[in-house]
Amino acid sequence: MAITKIHHVGLVNGDLDHARHVLVDGFGLAVDEHRSPDAGRPGQDDTTVLEFPIGEMYYEVAKPNKPGSEAAQYLESTNGRGGIYYLALASTDVAGDVKGMLSRGAKLMGNWDGKSSVFLDPTTSLGLRIQIVPEENYYVHPYFKGNGTVQGMAHVGIAARDPEESRRLWGTILGIREDMLVRAGPDFATRRAQDASDPNRRRGAADDPVYIVEYPIGGSVIEISHPTTDDSGTARLVASRGKLGAVYHHTAPFAMDVHRFVDQAREAGLQQIGSIPPKEVSTRATAWFHPNSCLGMLLEPWNRPPGGEHYAPQTHVSGE
Repeated sequence: MAITKIHHVGLVNGDLDHARHVLVDGFGLAVDEHRSPDAGRPGQDDTTVLEFPIGEMYYEVAKPNKPGSEAAQYLESTNGRGGIYYLALASTDVAGDVKGMLSRGAKLMGNWDGKSSVFLDPTTSLGLRIQIVPEENYYVHPYFKGNGTVQGMAHVGIAARDPEESRRLWGTILGIREDMLVRAGPDFATRRAQDASDPNRRRGAADDPVYIVEYPIGGSVIEISHPTTDDSGTARLVASRGKLGAVYHHTAPFAMDVHRFVDQAREAGLQQIGSIPPKEVSTRATAWFHPNSCLGMLLEPWNRPPGGEHYAPQTHVSGE
């Protein structure tokens, strides 16, 4: 039994035509018409859904159809901007994995039949909506992979208040192995002291001073940024929206040619934050795009070079 990969990133947005423009014209993705016809398909919680494959997973964009539904309430809470609503993780043995999670402190939302998809109770997952779904072994048709600008999802970014809380959720409860190579260097307390004493220190999410913990899963990574000062944008986000401990922060599509992504996204009207060096200076780049123009999610197109952590064996904690 194992959690094998990120199955999909669930977004909520009130305009599917706009979502299609952002993800197709801006990102270079395509609608998976096998699974979500052009007009969308019925989704959970009375929504209409479109799927946009990205590597081994997909963005699921859900439009609420019923006022007062949980998805509609979430959309309202963002003043109509929308954003990352939940994360779905694929399991080869949902019953066994969920049983293990329950034994390690998780709780579930609603009734569960013991074999199908289920959401963890956010009060036991630091306020994050996390869904465990059966592994489908579905491979998208090449026609629905888009124009090739994006090759996959480098990571999904989370902002959280305390690394030990994060380790309990992702390492202990969910049973995913931490990338120990990222731990190299000072611990969290030391990093906080260093960053408090030197306001010019910058690292991590959107150049905020943070302490990062990573969990490789399938062909992607869960990247968790913990603010090391109280005055950064990440710190304010956690204080305002991560009251139970964590909040979804950004997604990072992997684009081997980030400059191509930036040019395409800007032409589609997406709002870039800052700038990147010209391609003549460096082909390695990390760009940022504002949530207001990216369906409510901060965006980090990214092409970090490969390292040892991308091929080191990962051991999943047993669900028993």
